[in-house]
Amino acid sequence: MARPYVICIASEKGGVGKTTLATNLAIYLKGLAEDLPITLFSFDNHFTVDQMFQLGKTPHDKHIGHLFSGSAPHELLIPGQYGVQIIPSSRQLFDIQHQLQGVDTLARILCRSKLGGLVIIDTSPILDIYTRNALFAADRIIVPIKDAASLENCQNLAGFLKQQQRPKSTLRLLPCLIDTRIHFDGPFRNSYQLLKAYAINRGYRCYEGFISKSPKVESLSTNPSGKIYPVITHGRKTDVHLQFKHLTRQVYLDYLEQGSNRINEIANQIHDHETRLDREQRERLSRLQPHCLCCNKPWQESIVPPGAFYLESADGQLAGFAEESCFIDLILQECYGEAKRKNKAESLRELLIETTEQSYLLLQWTPLEAEQIKIDLYRLDQQGEILTGRSIVRKERGLFNRQLNSKATQLLHQPTKGKTADPAQLLLAHRMAEHPLQILEHRAYLEWQTVFSRVQVDLAVGN
Repeated sequence: MARPYVICIASEKGGVGKTTLATNLAIYLKGLAEDLPITLFSFDNHFTVDQMFQLGKTPHDKHIGHLFSGSAPHELLIPGQYGVQIIPSSRQLFDIQHQLQGVDTLARILCRSKLGGLVIIDTSPILDIYTRNALFAADRIIVPIKDAASLENCQNLAGFLKQQQRPKSTLRLLPCLIDTRIHFDGPFRNSYQLLKAYAINRGYRCYEGFISKSPKVESLSTNPSGKIYPVITHGRKTDVHLQFKHLTRQVYLDYLEQGSNRINEIANQIHDHETRLDREQRERLSRLQPHCLCCNKPWQESIVPPGAFYLESADGQLAGFAEESCFIDLILQECYGEAKRKNKAESLRELLIETTEQSYLLLQWTPLEAEQIKIDLYRLDQQGEILTGRSIVRKERGLFNRQLNSKATQLLHQPTKGKTADPAQLLLAHRMAEHPLQILEHRAYLEWQTVFSRVQVDLAVGN
């Protein structure tokens, strides 16, 4: 599957020519390689990309923000001028940034997309969640610099790459808006040589050449017509035209040598991660008992009914489901016997069913002297904090009615095979209303483990 080569244009300093660089580079690349798909979009909100490339004046319903709400990239593409396809910009990005789950959201979307060729991303001059997503997904990050301040800001971009364990060489600095009329005495004769020397001294790599400051080029975006023109059509007689041609060849050769390494790398990571999660889930499924843990009734065609309780011991050796009625009966009989004698069992049953949809139940068994055991029943919130608890002391032989719960009895009475008995046995239970097996999926099971781990720590500290 062909995946895109991603170029990110980034700088934390405004006014360095990011958008001019992104838009014109897209056009020059298309001119150099006509058969290569070029996609351009912007995370800035100035709509320069739309003004420069959009065919016609009809606004489009879809925009770049929809990329993070389920729309596939190819569904958002519109054909643009000069053969470049674009995704329309949006002013709503700030309001929907919560939809980005992390810095890898964009990369994951591009992994699954039908986009190929080159993708060029214009970013805003702040290191927000959108810029970080673009940096994370990029094969090449082009950083325009025009002075010492913009060069100093590169350290934040390099710091992000280091944090993501990516090489600093992903960055390529490009001196932009260089005033060629300015000359210095000494080893560095102009601003380009000075900036490049400073950059190399700080461990950065630079493109050969620079982009000049040009009144003619500036007029292409600020003129009475209100239109934005590219250098290739309206600035061919300027030095900037030759400079863009030189830059474009470097970028294109870079693409030919590397290919879409970054997106392929992320796709492989996702595949390996999903394979591992699938294997772990199948292992959890294989540990399930094929019957109700309370009454031993086999599950018909391995279908667990809605409302069943998932139960698992602290060591993970016992795992399975219990029918709602069976488990509630067990709790009522062993922990609320007085309620049954006072004819309050039915109301308590309803209360237990209602509360366990949003909470957990924990059974703790502790052996005492004289063949007695103590049963502690705790109700936990969704974070694992103990809300309520009660203790009952029983004769060991009368812990559970055998015809109700033989498996639970084995768990609470017998040590794990091949291991010595623990002085305290724990069993965590949670009611699954609609689709019980979903608790074994990665995210849900991770929450389960977090709750179990927290309450075990709390009990250990309490004891």
